[in-house]
Amino acid sequence: MAKFGYHASHEQFKPSELLEYSRSAERAGFTAISSSDHFHPWSDRQGESGFAWSWLGAAMQSTSLPFGVVCAPG
Repeated sequence: MAKFGYHASHEQFKPSELLEYSRSAERAGFTAISSSDHFHPWSDRQGESGFAWSWLGAAMQSTSLPFGVVCAPG
């Protein structure tokens, strides 16, 4: 059976928006969520990049989906 996950991109959206998108993904039938691992923007052009670890606590309280974290060195 195929599994489809939602990627919570902290580079693109505020943590509060990602929380709502994660809830929407669960309602839409997604089976997992991944999160980028950031604690600050990588460049001045990125306006977001919330702290992923505190966000994960909130997200795991508001959905029943499994979570993964993507850590991209750079």
